[in-house]
Amino acid sequence: MTPSRPFHRRFGLHTRVSLGVAAVVLAATVAIAMVALQLVRGSLRASITGEQFARVSSIATGVDQKFGSRRILLQTFVDSVEAQNFQDGRPLQAFLERHKSLRLAFDNVAFLDLDGNLVANLSNASQVGTINIRDRAYFQQTVQSGLGLISRPYRNRLNGLAQIAITEPVLDAQGKVRFVISGAINLKDRNILGDLADVRFGKTGYLFILTADGVVVDHPDAARILNRLPTENGANPEIRRAIAGFEGTSEGIDESGVRGLFAFQRTDQTNWIVGAMYPSDEAFARIDAIERVALGGGLVAALLAGALALGFVRRRLTPLAALHGRMQSAQDPAAGVPEPPASYAQDEIGELARSFDQLMAQQRASEQLLARSEAQVRTIADNIPALVSHVDAALRYTFVNAHVKAMHDDGELVGRPMPEARGAEDFAVVAPYYERALRGETVIIEKAGNPARGVGDRTYKAHYIPDRDTEGVVRGVFAMTFDITDEVNVRKALTEQERRLRDVTNSIPALVGYFDREENCLFANSRARRLADLFDGPLAGVSLRSSLGDAVYAQIRPHLPSVLAGKNAHFPVDAPIQGSDGHFQTHLISDINLEGEVLGFYLMAFNITALKEAELRAAESELRLRAITNSMPALITYIDREERITFANATSHEWLGLGPAQVEGRHLEEVAGREVYLSRRPMLARALAGEKVEFEARTQRAGYDRVTQVIYVPDTRSDGSTHGIFSLALDITALKLVERQLIELARIDTLTGLPNRLAFNEFLPDAVLRGRITGHSLAVMFLDIDRFKAINDTLGHAVGDAVLAEYARRLKACVRASDMAARLAGDEFVLVIENLKQREAVAAVASKIVAQINHPAFRVDGQRIEVATSIGIAFHGPAESAVTAAELLARADAALYAAKAAGRNRYAFFVPGEGSQGKAAFPQTPPSFLEPPEGEG
Repeated sequence: MTPSRPFHRRFGLHTRVSLGVAAVVLAATVAIAMVALQLVRGSLRASITGEQFARVSSIATGVDQKFGSRRILLQTFVDSVEAQNFQDGRPLQAFLERHKSLRLAFDNVAFLDLDGNLVANLSNASQVGTINIRDRAYFQQTVQSGLGLISRPYRNRLNGLAQIAITEPVLDAQGKVRFVISGAINLKDRNILGDLADVRFGKTGYLFILTADGVVVDHPDAARILNRLPTENGANPEIRRAIAGFEGTSEGIDESGVRGLFAFQRTDQTNWIVGAMYPSDEAFARIDAIERVALGGGLVAALLAGALALGFVRRRLTPLAALHGRMQSAQDPAAGVPEPPASYAQDEIGELARSFDQLMAQQRASEQLLARSEAQVRTIADNIPALVSHVDAALRYTFVNAHVKAMHDDGELVGRPMPEARGAEDFAVVAPYYERALRGETVIIEKAGNPARGVGDRTYKAHYIPDRDTEGVVRGVFAMTFDITDEVNVRKALTEQERRLRDVTNSIPALVGYFDREENCLFANSRARRLADLFDGPLAGVSLRSSLGDAVYAQIRPHLPSVLAGKNAHFPVDAPIQGSDGHFQTHLISDINLEGEVLGFYLMAFNITALKEAELRAAESELRLRAITNSMPALITYIDREERITFANATSHEWLGLGPAQVEGRHLEEVAGREVYLSRRPMLARALAGEKVEFEARTQRAGYDRVTQVIYVPDTRSDGSTHGIFSLALDITALKLVERQLIELARIDTLTGLPNRLAFNEFLPDAVLRGRITGHSLAVMFLDIDRFKAINDTLGHAVGDAVLAEYARRLKACVRASDMAARLAGDEFVLVIENLKQREAVAAVASKIVAQINHPAFRVDGQRIEVATSIGIAFHGPAESAVTAAELLARADAALYAAKAAGRNRYAFFVPGEGSQGKAAFPQTPPSFLEPPEGEG
């Protein structure tokens, strides 16, 4: 009887196939897009953080240079004061006012006596004698140590501005501190930190500066300046790391809860922390938009593919839907027997429908025969003088004959566990035999009757037979107990048993036969007789070959020697069934007696034609999967645990020069080459251990250099074991090329086309090293445009930008192609001239630059603009002591201030003194305007 099925809505096969196609297309599209976008996001993040850190480092270097040059200038001024040997503070005011050029570097310069009293003041002489700064820590430290320093930031008591002070002691002839010179600097001066307010990272990103203990030096929020940031509870974790000494880039959340990219760099002169915050939403805005577009495109592609597949599959599966309807009707007894169609389609579905109708006819006949057989078995089982029962693997009764029921007072036993039905004491006697039978052993024992049941004088023979399924798994136990007290009853019981076993074998869905050692057939069930056209005739003279035919016998013959030697065999056999191809799973089982002799063998064959057809359909599904993967722009392979490639898509032909058929079955080392294999073996081991592995690799074939992103995904089964690796390789060569181009663009000043500060900072140390190796002299020129701020303020930034571009063009025209000309920031430019023999050559170049900038006048948008330049020169000869790149640049910067102090529109050389910083910078005018510098002609 067919069990009733609850009515429920379900999708048809064509709809499921269409949804499957759409899902595969969507998954493949989204997977490729997301992998590519993640690679782009990672590369973009590295590029953004690299540029961010470079900008922060450049700003930190600029701050160091500004403070360094001012310290050198103040030290030079101290040398001049000590040379005058002032005995008291009265002449200091006049001396200080004669050096008004100090205003270019400081907001104010003051002389203080050892009590902290103001004795001279550059900004306001009326304050002399009215101010005392004895309580300032920087004053006390300078007096105590006798060394100059840069103070911590503080707030000016008169104007409330955030300032720092650079101090230098003035020593008397005995080397004791006589005065302290203090140079005050307003931190918001555009020549110091004021221009940092214009620095932006995105739209809302910002730059900030902290002291090493967390005091804010500069911040877009002016209320935070000179206040200490919290460093414990509630503090920004990234700020805490920077205060603890971290330098570099990181990602975190600021005090307002905004996630962003952070960069930190410390200054050398003040040990300040220069930091920058770039909001992540702004940094990755474009890639987020691309992700949304990619997901939308994948969804549209999947919907289109699903719609096309739905139309095509619905049309092709219409006959199959009709067959499905007949199959459902055939399974419903109330619907009656469905009538077969008058004709069948000439295709696979038509053949399937014809085979189904034939099978249904056979099934109806088999069901009728089985019903008669079951009735006969029940009649036989109830009438033989034996106790017959069957239990499943859980020792629950599934069948009992009438004798068993009568022994238990006709109680209902089917469905009850044996211990409950028989009682614990009775079950304990037979339990060991059932356990052996469930392990696959046929148990035959003789035992005395149970006196409690009045049969203590009887002797019984019990058989416990394992009930195996088609896979050989024991699913229950047949139990038959015979009273063998009377030999007649024994023979009768044996006869009835043989008849029952024949009925059972005739009912099972398999071909069953028994053959002796000479391959003569001694037994065949009804199915085997019908196949061999023997029906109920005698089996005398029937052999294995004659019953099966030459073709089938040839397939079985190789296994006969092992079966006759006592070893069972299992193998497939192909045989025709009603004019079509059929497939059978065949079992040859040795018949071994108690002495271990092989008397013959059983042959059991199960029809597995439907299973084979299912395998063919699975192969067709694999072809569809291969068609999909072949259309993907990536190399997809499957690598088993022996590191052999068992699957490859069509991309292998383009990338490896080998088609999938040439790759599959070969070891990875044989396909990729030993060098590539050895480089990837550690990643293969990690993936085979169950870890997902991603890495970049560079390969070259047929002259093409390819960069790939390789992903190894372990094929982990439900039991946790890894059976192989899914390998996906994406070509990211074009992405790497764009990355290299972005790195190059980061080193060019976009306004002038000259190298920027980053490129200059990389070039100058190498130039210094080349000079030491070759023994040639080197010169560094620091240049800026005189009164450039006035050009910007009066004519506008657009005109200022045009002046900078023309200045750069003329500067480049004055030097050799091998010389390095760069723009540091604003109107600050530098020149590095190598392979020099004497200072005169540098003076000639500087003179030429001053002349070229002066004449002809600049013309921007029809306006005539007079432009002049000042130049500071640091000349380094091969015989001089070794200096660093930073020291050379600081010397050139100090010389530039000296040139400006001397009247601008000229150049000046830095002349080293006995100390490490040199004594003074002597301004020089071009030879065409004033006298040549000392030591020149």
